[in-house]
Amino acid sequence: MTPKKILVVEDDNSTRQLLKLLLQKNYHVECSEDGFEAMLYLSNGNIPDLILLDVSMPNISGMSFLNNIRQSGFFKDIPIIILSGIETVAELNAVKKLGIQGFLKKPFRPTELYQKINEVFDPIEADMHYVG
Repeated sequence: MTPKKILVVEDDNSTRQLLKLLLQKNYHVECSEDGFEAMLYLSNGNIPDLILLDVSMPNISGMSFLNNIRQSGFFKDIPIIILSGIETVAELNAVKKLGIQGFLKKPFRPTELYQKINEVFDPIEADMHYVG
């Protein structure tokens, strides 16, 4: 079975490398430093099974990237989990309106990250695994 592909879009190098290290044992992980680089990756025909997206980034912000993805015919159905230090309810509501599959506030625990990813890739199994 081919491992699922995850695109990490994160401008902080330490966080990006940590995410890659955490995920590469179970998934094929690609990384982009910002929304512009991620758009180039997608426009070259790469379709990940999931995108982990930071919101606050240079060049093309996570919000702009998310908005562009959701308006695209090719990429609109790619699941996206936001990893961000978003503080306000207004910001969180704005990203939720753009159709995200999950949100984790930084800093997050690796177990929380894996749970969110499992909820996207296998929601029935995730529900059974994390029942009280």
